[in-house]
Amino acid sequence: MGNDEAGGIPRLDRPYGPDQLDTALLTRGAVILSEAYSSEQCETFLAQVAAYVQEHPEEAEYAAGSVLGYFQGETTSTLHSLVGTIPCAPSMVLQKDIVDCARRVLNPLSDTILLTIAEYMARQPAAERQQLHRDTFSWRHFPGGEHPVALTVMAAMTDFTAENGATWVVLDSHGGAPDAQAPDWSEAVQAEMKQGDALLFRADLFHAGGANTTESDVRRIFSMGFQVAWLRTVENHALSVPPAKAMGLPCELQELLGYSHELVLGLYKGGDPKNSLKLA
Repeated sequence: MGNDEAGGIPRLDRPYGPDQLDTALLTRGAVILSEAYSSEQCETFLAQVAAYVQEHPEEAEYAAGSVLGYFQGETTSTLHSLVGTIPCAPSMVLQKDIVDCARRVLNPLSDTILLTIAEYMARQPAAERQQLHRDTFSWRHFPGGEHPVALTVMAAMTDFTAENGATWVVLDSHGGAPDAQAPDWSEAVQAEMKQGDALLFRADLFHAGGANTTESDVRRIFSMGFQVAWLRTVENHALSVPPAKAMGLPCELQELLGYSHELVLGLYKGGDPKNSLKLA
């Protein structure tokens, strides 16, 4: 197993040791998993996204005018609500090494975890560098601390290079308040990756999408997040994956979508949310 570093970011080769993975993520704030997805998985995902957008051009138009579309800017195309619309998305979300890691690192604060979001992003030439930010800003009333409340995943569906805007991260910048002042750019490093590699980082780590300075290289991303079950998710899965769609999904994915509960949070008629699937 390798433990090389890309730009200072810990990198692990298959098979990923859980202890090494968790330690790198919790101590440095980020880790790269080499070949988390196969080239075939990446190409299948991209083909299915392209086919869906071609059949549903209104979805691309909606995404461009959405809250997240505004944040990403005109030079980034996005597609959300992948589970239930993109056939291979469920298996992409359920990448075992990543989900198991999320369960372990989030366990100190929550027995149950949820899928925060699953989205596709295409960062096109002329895309500008984002401001350094924390993904926990939406939960800015939570003070932050030693244990993470969420984990973000950026999987490279095409190569991430310095020129096409590979994600910037500031190692060791985790653990603070969501609205804290960003560190200086001199502390940031880029996560250059090959197709299929995945960058995992604590959602309270400062990071930013890089500028795409190429003429034709579109950086394509499968992004998702996992979080403690007592925070509201970014994506409203109850609307995008209602019971009739959720019935046919793997049990573990049903739980990640919210057909689960954390103590008395998320109940359906006072009981297990999975009871709603029996009525669909």
